[in-house]
Amino acid sequence: MGLIKGLVFLVFVALGLFAAYSAARRKDDRRPVNLFIAYILLVSFAAGFKQRDAWPFSTWPLVAGRVSHPAILPRIVAIDAQGNEYQIDYRAWEPLDFDELTAWKEEYFPQLDRASQDRVAAYLLGIVERAREQWAAGERVRDFDRYFGPLSVPLFLGHPAYWETQAGVPKAPFVGLRFYEETWEVEERARDPSKVTRALVYEYRTS
Repeated sequence: MGLIKGLVFLVFVALGLFAAYSAARRKDDRRPVNLFIAYILLVSFAAGFKQRDAWPFSTWPLVAGRVSHPAILPRIVAIDAQGNEYQIDYRAWEPLDFDELTAWKEEYFPQLDRASQDRVAAYLLGIVERAREQWAAGERVRDFDRYFGPLSVPLFLGHPAYWETQAGVPKAPFVGLRFYEETWEVEERARDPSKVTRALVYEYRTS
């Protein structure tokens, strides 16, 4: 398989170079470019159907696998001066993608010392507080859908639009963040959404 994958890659490089050379020499001849595109599509579909990676052609198994039992997932909430908690709308993190943010937090945040963690939390708090202020003034944050609006490509995972529910945008300023780990069983929570256990792993407050 290693030899076959190497051959697939070499053909990919050769066709790419040939297409670039041909396009520079004979701009009216699109056959080499079309051949290169056809090869990419063919190998990409083959990698997907056979479920075998052949770099740079991938099966992209982004969410393949079973949910752990029990499932343990991170949750970030904002707090006001009285300690009341508020769910953070996933769009309030823009220009950060919430899923990328939580993946980074799970991997690297625990490795930081407390002072560094507080600096990260202060930065994140600044993002969501500015978003809250803008939304409260009727100026929603628009980074991801700035140009195409509702026609924009959605994010990888769907998240609740907390700030468009009946409660709307929180009125009280955010002064801190709490990082939780939530533990639950999939089937049990499907029957009763309240079956979630929370563990506080980190808290940051400005005062």
